[in-house]
Amino acid sequence: MAMIVDQILAERNLTYGSNSPMLTSTPTTLNGQLVLSALSNSVQVVTGSALGFSFKLPVATTLTNGWKFELYNDSSRQVNIYYNSGDIFGYMLPYSYTQVTLEDDTTANGSWLRWGVYTGGTASGILNYSVSSSTPFTLSAGTADTLITGMALTPVQGEYAIWYDGSIVLNGNNTICKTTLYKAGTLWANSLRTIRSSVSTFYTSHLTSGIIPFTGSEVLEVRVSRSANSLTINSRSIRMIRLGDGV
Repeated sequence: MAMIVDQILAERNLTYGSNSPMLTSTPTTLNGQLVLSALSNSVQVVTGSALGFSFKLPVATTLTNGWKFELYNDSSRQVNIYYNSGDIFGYMLPYSYTQVTLEDDTTANGSWLRWGVYTGGTASGILNYSVSSSTPFTLSAGTADTLITGMALTPVQGEYAIWYDGSIVLNGNNTICKTTLYKAGTLWANSLRTIRSSVSTFYTSHLTSGIIPFTGSEVLEVRVSRSANSLTINSRSIRMIRLGDGV
């Protein structure tokens, strides 16, 4: 077996200078850890939405300097990269690309160079979301928390600082309005904000905010309720900035 592996490595080095740029025939669906080796295709693509997926780098002494892997995280989850020893090497944001190149093959872990691109980010490198609407939303029946039209989105995995604000008209004196953030259908308790009208037609703004982690498949919603009478929300917006891994 060792002779066969050595022959494959020699053929690759002769043709390409390191490992060949062979794409995996089928993207790997997120499920546990993908252990790379000298026989692994140099281009690896992962997809899906499961938690806890990772790459494990090969034993560097089985490779040669200049060995390269192109890793594509085409999923909604963060994907970790580990040295062969199991120590953390780095991580990939959802929908990102990382290239790792072996610089020193004299130890099992080796010394690897890396660089990457996040395809869903901004020029600043900070992942954020901005959703807005100016279509009037009216609530005149029921007292339950109700999704404000247009104020829902599903962010990629991470922990986010979230701000919501909107202009609102409360009809009827002493009408109470509650504004809340919901994650995956559950009220985020610290986000509850309340205002009360002091005149029969009360023009004001309603706000809420929070710091909330998401797994990549959970929906953020902004909901509103009223104690009586009716309310109308006009211009409104959500702003989200990713703070870190979160989960």
